[in-house]
Amino acid sequence: MQPAEAIRRQEREDDYPDGHLSALTELNIQNLARRIRDRLPAGVRDHLAIGVYDESIRANVLLIDDRLCVVQHYLPRMRGVDCPTMVIERDTSPSGLYPIFDEMFTSLWERSRQL
Repeated sequence: MQPAEAIRRQEREDDYPDGHLSALTELNIQNLARRIRDRLPAGVRDHLAIGVYDESIRANVLLIDDRLCVVQHYLPRMRGVDCPTMVIERDTSPSGLYPIFDEMFTSLWERSRQL
């Protein structure tokens, strides 16, 4: 896959002009890297890590800790509050949704380029 191929495909799918999602992504990264990280207590700033990858977006997965995650699925032509968000808590069984999204996140993280 050529660089930025997935995001170009996403822009076509969502009827955005070329470069629109790339610009939004860059703005979000700058916000996280500068504004959010700088507001964190000094002892935890290094805990915020950012990675990027060129693959189709399926879901936003935020692992809070080893028992809680927040997942928002990507739905074409829908954004923000229009997309359902799930808060998932790991239970004691080895099955369930938490392990699935943990694996999804881990797999993407391992293939990402760290910023």
